[in-house]
Amino acid sequence: MSLEKASIVWSAKQLSGMVKNGKINFEHIIQRSLVWERARKSALIESMILGYPIPAVFAKRMDDGSGKRGSNTYYIMDGKQRLSTVKEFLNDEFALSKLQPITYFDTDEDKEIKLDISGMKFSELPDGLKDFLNTVTFSVTYFDNLTKEEEKELFKRLNAGKPLSTKSRTLASARDIEGLLDLGSHKLFEEMLSDKARQNKNQAVIVAKILTMLNNEVEDISFASKDFNPQIETMEISDGEKLDLIRVLNYIVNVHDELKENKEKDVAKKLYTETHLVSLVPYIKQSVDNGISEAMFADFLIDFFKTENDSDVYAEYMEACSNAIARNASIVARHKTLEKSYGKFFQENSENVLTTTL
Repeated sequence: MSLEKASIVWSAKQLSGMVKNGKINFEHIIQRSLVWERARKSALIESMILGYPIPAVFAKRMDDGSGKRGSNTYYIMDGKQRLSTVKEFLNDEFALSKLQPITYFDTDEDKEIKLDISGMKFSELPDGLKDFLNTVTFSVTYFDNLTKEEEKELFKRLNAGKPLSTKSRTLASARDIEGLLDLGSHKLFEEMLSDKARQNKNQAVIVAKILTMLNNEVEDISFASKDFNPQIETMEISDGEKLDLIRVLNYIVNVHDELKENKEKDVAKKLYTETHLVSLVPYIKQSVDNGISEAMFADFLIDFFKTENDSDVYAEYMEACSNAIARNASIVARHKTLEKSYGKFFQENSENVLTTTL
């Protein structure tokens, strides 16, 4: 069955307004974050002025069901960098980098003008050039009624040959990307990751690693791309797994708060480091199941990560956090050292554990 598609044309001024009004949405679930540097953005604006062809934009069109005029929203599947650049420039959000002087026809003066626009913002351009840029058009192909599978396949085909990261390609193919990103919206990742990291969907990969640690024998786990990426693509999250993981994530946030309240900033920072967090997850889950308080688990982390810790077990753990960290051997080494330290700490503090769980 053929995809339902149609074409439309947007002027630069029109698309800028549509972005402002939310009618163009750049947050499509499988889109990558904004990655163009200023020189590349400037080259696009230069191309618009000089009349060079600009590739078509592709979008998924959604209707809000109101039946009102303008009720459609376009979720950009390919062209985010281009449209974002136009919107940013027309709103004075960046100045052009060093460019060759350009020649354009100024309708106000009815003649060709040669001008060096390097370093200029949109508001600093001559009125005739601003008017011209506002009228430059972009061809848009939009699709209606796409299935989830069609969206993923379309994204892969649109981006074939483009320099996407392995992570972007993998997430685009993930069977349950919605579930990974839903769990990735937890408060934990807002605190743990920068805005840019979340835009790059790092949280989805961390969620997948956590689920892998919780649902597999450690001897079978590898986070090397060739082993792990196929798992992300086929991973499906059940309702039970989602509820269990939310409990674990809530617990981690509370432990982090305990560490900050105890002024253990270095340990709190380690907890929110991906390698440590993912390695600790099985023991966090065990603590949740056994009713061990967040304060007690925070004490375990302080004991394990304290700066004067020079035990052989700790040294082995840190070595496994430094070399080939994604390989199975390193994952197993971290797991076994944590297993020893966790067991020893809670055996020695069994009376306190019983007190906190009553």
